[in-house]
Amino acid sequence: MQKSAQDVLKDIKQQKLAPVYLIHGDEPFFIDQVVDAFENKVLSPDQQSFNQFVMYGKDQSLGEVISYARRFPMMSDKQVIIVKEAVFLEVMAKGKTDTKDKGNSDWKAWVDYCERPTESTILVFTLKTLLTDKSKILAPLDKKGVVVASKKISEDRLGVWLKDYLGSHSLHIQANAQELMVSFVGTDLKRMAHEADKLIVNVPQGKEIGLDEVEKYIGISREYNYFEFQKAIIQRNVEKGQKIAFYFADNTKQNPAAPMLIMLFNFFAKVLQVHDLGSISEGEMASAIGVNPYFVKDYTLAKRNYPLGKVVRIIEAIKNADLRIKGVIGNSDKEREIILDLSFEIFNL
Repeated sequence: MQKSAQDVLKDIKQQKLAPVYLIHGDEPFFIDQVVDAFENKVLSPDQQSFNQFVMYGKDQSLGEVISYARRFPMMSDKQVIIVKEAVFLEVMAKGKTDTKDKGNSDWKAWVDYCERPTESTILVFTLKTLLTDKSKILAPLDKKGVVVASKKISEDRLGVWLKDYLGSHSLHIQANAQELMVSFVGTDLKRMAHEADKLIVNVPQGKEIGLDEVEKYIGISREYNYFEFQKAIIQRNVEKGQKIAFYFADNTKQNPAAPMLIMLFNFFAKVLQVHDLGSISEGEMASAIGVNPYFVKDYTLAKRNYPLGKVVRIIEAIKNADLRIKGVIGNSDKEREIILDLSFEIFNL
């Protein structure tokens, strides 16, 4: 049975538990979130001492794990066994085994346990690799097990995820504050949740989160941030853009170039799309480029201020800045110089 991470979290809260779980994917945030719930919200602290085991796949074989799972709990109705990074399952999924006999043995043991699990054991496997829906190790879990796919959230969905995350705590965030957080934090969900938790702790439920709250509780400057830098670029406000660029250049530890380059590259890549879309409605454009309709006007203004050829050159300049940051081109370029050079190029290409 396939379930989302949020569904499993609800099941844990209601103690509606399956005997076997396989949590896999390339987004560690959801995996860690679910595992933390299994570790802390299934058994009481006094039960955990004798009935909760955390193992690591690199140190255990499938046979050893199943041997533990076949045991019965002590002074409890349930035992919880968590196997982190169950590499032996990944090996089976890819059809890679040390010997043919061992491969058959592991496969038979896996199928047998999934079909006839020990009902008093909650056995949880994690894999920080995204399996395909057709992976052979998933089929045995169809009847009595639960499969959770933890997939990376695309950049254009980050704002929606943040809005939902805050909404689950009865908080609403304004679109401009949401965009500021996304541009500042980037695609690291763990960090995004950490920053959002600061708002959850400090902002009263039911209150709307705006730029004031983001600046106060997260520490993002309203005047000197990636979002304002991008806005200055969109408006071709050279004075403001250069002022912010010099601030970034003089404070690279607090404002590293890498997240700024990602933000600008993604923005101008969408402006490139807008040039190709022709005359369509704002709603159609928002859907086509994957942004909140609130921000469509930014892309249409950028299209007017930056002709197609200039957009292509700006994207090339951003790519070169990224290569300089990584040391691929240039001779020991300082981050300060890279930021200032890129700002100059964007306004003057």
